[in-house]
Amino acid sequence: MNEREFLSKLQERAREQEKLINDMVFPRVFTIVGIWFGNHPWRILIPLAFIFSLAFHGLIGKPYDDLILRIFGGPK
Repeated sequence: MNEREFLSKLQERAREQEKLINDMVFPRVFTIVGIWFGNHPWRILIPLAFIFSLAFHGLIGKPYDDLILRIFGGPK
């Protein structure tokens, strides 16, 4: 495949992707949210980790604390 064919195929795929995005229900909202999470994943990952940690601590209790301590090098 030469450079001209490659660029042509690349432009065709870009048009297909743009058409898919424009056919979405809220293309602008999804684009903004996708870019926001792509640049700042910690804004969702840290609260999500905190929620999971609270849920596991509530469900499992003390053994969960012991497991976390074992993972991070606490007493065995």
